[in-house]
Amino acid sequence: MMSLRKYICLLVFFFLTANAAAGQGLNVFVSILPQQYFVQQIGNEHVDVHVMVGPGQNPATYEPTPQQMAALSNADVYFRIGVPFESAWLNKIKLNNEKLIIIECCKALAHVNADDHAHDHDSIYDPHVWTSPKKVIELARLINTSLISLDKENSDSYVAATAAFISDLEHLDEVIKTKTQPLRKRDLIVSHPSWSYFADEYGFTQTSIEQHGKEIQASSMVKLIKLAKEKNIMAIFVQPQFNDKAARIIANEIKADVFILDPLAFNYIENMNNVLNEIVKGLSDE
Repeated sequence: MMSLRKYICLLVFFFLTANAAAGQGLNVFVSILPQQYFVQQIGNEHVDVHVMVGPGQNPATYEPTPQQMAALSNADVYFRIGVPFESAWLNKIKLNNEKLIIIECCKALAHVNADDHAHDHDSIYDPHVWTSPKKVIELARLINTSLISLDKENSDSYVAATAAFISDLEHLDEVIKTKTQPLRKRDLIVSHPSWSYFADEYGFTQTSIEQHGKEIQASSMVKLIKLAKEKNIMAIFVQPQFNDKAARIIANEIKADVFILDPLAFNYIENMNNVLNEIVKGLSDE
């Protein structure tokens, strides 16, 4: 019979071997949860994806933990999306891992003036491209190309997964078009300007309560309340990662309901359907 010591050693061997095999995929870091979802949809078992800004955390003020900085020293690739904390930290991250490949996901897709994001340091564009499913289709293609360049052996898997993901995104786009087209009200008053690309794609106008990364001034709040009353706006949309005090004051003044839209939730398809339902509910005449 096998001795207990040999049995334990054998178990440890198999455990370490299994862990090593599981960790053979590309070591990928991303900034926000939606990106993690995108890369996982395309990479599947061939990638190990780590996210910097976790649930409920604010990408405008986030600082990486020492554990994350240590883990980044072994990363293969970082997909940058353009959120504020990257400007302050990516150079430091690169110093700790000179071999790290940093791939820009946002600049080539951005086209919305970022006046409301002047606080994003060197950013001159609105980074929230992922709020448009059509932009995510372009992101998916970029991720696919990037993963193939790093791991040609699994290119067929990446191509097939990308095609399936794009099909889901195209369906999402059609659903949003169908459900929003009948809406007569087209004004989105939001606490934080995250929905520019969604608004641009589906024919809405976004008005942000936060201005240039700062709380709204009293005079601007008075003007916004007047505008909302003139347009009979009955919905204010807030984001859970940001202070909603001003939004709720405005909602109280115009007797509007407050709806939560979260652009940073992990499951993108599911979340965008929830966002769609909240927008339709808030802007419906019923």
